[in-house]
Amino acid sequence: MPDAPRSALALARRVRYSVANEGLARVAMQTLHRITNFRPERSRGFDRVHGTDTAGRIDPALLGYDDAEHREHAIVYAPSPPKVTRWMLDHAGVHPEDTTFVDLGCGKGRVLLVAAERPFRRVLGVDLSATLAVIARTNVDRWRGRRRSPDIEVVVGDATEFPVPDGDLLVHLYHPFQPPVLALVLDHLSAARAAGPARRVTVAYLLYTGAVDEVRATFARTSWLREVRYEASLWGEYDWLIYTG
Repeated sequence: MPDAPRSALALARRVRYSVANEGLARVAMQTLHRITNFRPERSRGFDRVHGTDTAGRIDPALLGYDDAEHREHAIVYAPSPPKVTRWMLDHAGVHPEDTTFVDLGCGKGRVLLVAAERPFRRVLGVDLSATLAVIARTNVDRWRGRRRSPDIEVVVGDATEFPVPDGDLLVHLYHPFQPPVLALVLDHLSAARAAGPARRVTVAYLLYTGAVDEVRATFARTSWLREVRYEASLWGEYDWLIYTG
């Protein structure tokens, strides 16, 4: 029984975060229809409003990777709900005017479009799949939203080797690959940080609860990044780990 109050507090925090992150209507829908086949990544509401193509799930085998190792370490593409991204942007603790936003594994570019609603110095998407990069660039051209960032760019590239922009960074990842690749990405960021002038790097990592332990263990190898926030969603689908250094 002594663990019951803590469990209740943890559940209350999950509910509070999920409502703030996804909205009361979505949380209620997920709760009522948990046993149905509804999947939020299939929702085309964002695309209907903005004239884009960002919805749907795509298996790594269909992403056009020639390298078998890339296919092995890649994780299925799925877009995050816009409200989930906006929650992170509100709570990441960065000043967009002084920061470049980088989405590693940007897919079809939905997160880039949502980020561009803020006045970031630059918004950069990196994806290994040329197929998805083409779709993302088309979405940038078609997007009908309010654009406040002056520069949105999508590049085809390896997240472990991409040219890291100068200045402060907010790096976003939606669990795009397995921990061995994440470790190489963090090493790459570490090298870029050490090679240039002092800067602040914030990493916002979206994932499901079942992957938290292994992702945390991977981040623990990078001593200059410290975990400043973890929020667990009600159903464990949209958890945030936020690091800064």
